[in-house]
Amino acid sequence: MAHNNHIVDGVNLDVGPLYSLEDAKKEYLELASDWKDPYGPPVVKEHNGVRVVRDDLLTGSKVRGGDCLISSLPEHIDTIVYVQPRTGLAGVSLLDVAKRHGKKIKLFMPSSKQISYHQACCIERGCDYEFHRIAAMPNLNRLAKLWAMEHENSFFVPLGLKHPRVTAGIVKTASSIPEPDEVYCATSTGVLTRALQIAWPNAKFTSVCVSRNMKAGELGKAKPISEALAFTSAEKESNLPPFPTIDTYDGKAWKYVPKESDKDVLFWNVGAEPILKDDTIYTKIDSYRDWAKNADN
Repeated sequence: MAHNNHIVDGVNLDVGPLYSLEDAKKEYLELASDWKDPYGPPVVKEHNGVRVVRDDLLTGSKVRGGDCLISSLPEHIDTIVYVQPRTGLAGVSLLDVAKRHGKKIKLFMPSSKQISYHQACCIERGCDYEFHRIAAMPNLNRLAKLWAMEHENSFFVPLGLKHPRVTAGIVKTASSIPEPDEVYCATSTGVLTRALQIAWPNAKFTSVCVSRNMKAGELGKAKPISEALAFTSAEKESNLPPFPTIDTYDGKAWKYVPKESDKDVLFWNVGAEPILKDDTIYTKIDSYRDWAKNADN
């Protein structure tokens, strides 16, 4: 479904109303001053005259911000709670980080007749999970948050990993890269583009919105491009970049990036498809739920 009714207000909801981007950068760098990225500096390579951040060489970009958050949690927290949509690398990224810190991941997932590829990868990697029949993702977010509130050793992370420590981790990572003239990235919740705007306050930003209409403050100063393909639909092969990517996410943004430009253009590639070792998992997991059985795992 097309989404072209974004709220473009120039407001970055991760920056206080009295702060400039420059001031916000100082605050977030201070917040992350105790964190050292265990994944090392980002790899940046040139493709078609565009600098590309190659986080496809990791589980995905969210491992960086996720580690900045999870490494700071109190010791009694042993379970991270998150909502895993049918498409997205947040689940496998959190599992990567949680394993590093000896914690568990519990994922709330929307019910369907068959699990998606990304959900299968999460289950194979050992997450606890619940499937729920829902009318909209915010409903599932509320269920997950309520579950975490009822379990004192749990910590709930909102969709997109929207948390100050996650933003701080991204800001710190991006600040190690020379500021470009223009930045392009795929956008769903806007966590990444808003953090990059804080790290690079003088750059021009374009967000390729691949999943939904953006709400107040979510775009920051980025100019939105509405991707016509449905969120779960893959980009056609001829439009994909010359490096591994997610064809339902970053792969949709590459066609909008100016190539061989006289500007210093940077594209942030958040990841590539994770590997599923056992494809029989699709027949082993019953993810369908009737409304009356919504609470069953």
